[in-house]
Amino acid sequence: MAEDLKSKAQGWLQFAYLAQWRFSEVIALSIVCALGVVILTVHLLTWGVQTYQESKFLRQIPCVVDSVSARPDPENPTEYFRPEVKISYEFEGESFTTTTYDRQTLTDDEGFVYDNKEALLAIAPFCPGQKTLCWIRVDDPTQAVLIKSSPLWGWLFLIIPTLLIFSGGSLLGARLYDRLFSEEARASVKKQRTRYPTLPNVPDEGTSPGVALAYRLTPRSRPRFSIWARAFGVCVWNVAAWTIFLCVLTTADTRGDFWSACAFGVVFCGVGVVFARRFFSLLRTIRNAGAMELEISTLPILPGRKIRFNLFLRGRVSAKRLDVFLTCEEVARFVQGTNSITHRYEAYSATLFTRYGVEVPSHETLVEKFTAITPIGAAPSFVSEHNEISWRVVVKLEFADGDSFSRDYDVIVYPFLPKER
Repeated sequence: MAEDLKSKAQGWLQFAYLAQWRFSEVIALSIVCALGVVILTVHLLTWGVQTYQESKFLRQIPCVVDSVSARPDPENPTEYFRPEVKISYEFEGESFTTTTYDRQTLTDDEGFVYDNKEALLAIAPFCPGQKTLCWIRVDDPTQAVLIKSSPLWGWLFLIIPTLLIFSGGSLLGARLYDRLFSEEARASVKKQRTRYPTLPNVPDEGTSPGVALAYRLTPRSRPRFSIWARAFGVCVWNVAAWTIFLCVLTTADTRGDFWSACAFGVVFCGVGVVFARRFFSLLRTIRNAGAMELEISTLPILPGRKIRFNLFLRGRVSAKRLDVFLTCEEVARFVQGTNSITHRYEAYSATLFTRYGVEVPSHETLVEKFTAITPIGAAPSFVSEHNEISWRVVVKLEFADGDSFSRDYDVIVYPFLPKER
């Protein structure tokens, strides 16, 4: 029992180092998730802290307008102005007078954000002697504002980092799931512990179409979880981006707000459209590819012997070209410094079958039969700690719109046997 557990642990550890992790994709998804965390942290430390302070310290009281003006920026008096309203109010028995408008006017470097026309429009609702309401800070009654910005934009902006975290994290989780916990991953772990890959199970007797040939091969990958995760990420991104864009656009009060909303829409809504287009292109490709099943007459394959294949295409398939290849790939893994490097080389590739104009109606099956002969001098399937020779049958479909779809099936090639045994 202990030896079995130790063997499994060694297999998982070996797989963790040697599996095809696609580190570029993992790193990209990790960066997306980390970017969301950074944006969320910065937003909470700025807008979140300010909103918390406003909810805790600001109090609304009546006040009286003394005078109004639009003061030009001393550094750029022709382009930037600041609306200023002088108000008087009482708080806890004391009288105060201050010049203010919104929170930005409390800072000398951020208050000049309007042009002359917009500044005059901002102070137009106020006139001397007018009674109105203002918000003062209870911890510093000398500070007050007439216009308190709505926190709606801040709450909507939270969707962006949350979306980055969720989309990057969900796709990263899907990738880790595919590499660690899927059936293909468990098969790879088992494969790493043996000299040769294990033989597939023989289909049950009477199983259609498993009565024609001896073995039904299973594809190397089944990206259903990744597709659902990608679909959810595309939906959430587009809903969030378009909701924020429309809300900001409809509530824009100034020309600057309008152009900011347009810039946001171009960037984030444009990215959402690109994501949606790529996703629907993937769905169309998968739909056009239909369901594939491949059967082989014998496993393992012996060089120089004829092998028969049956390819079953099901569902609704519409392709410009169908190709089937038998390939041999050599893989070498080694560590250089702190980097794990993997070299791949396609040592052999042969076309087993080609057909132009593949049309399979819905609920029908197309059966294609073809044969192949592995070269006598072919290298056998081999797996070690740092090297691997893998054979596979690749079924590739090309469509009229330029997209392509391929599915790989692992096969096992034994060394050449000159005599019957």
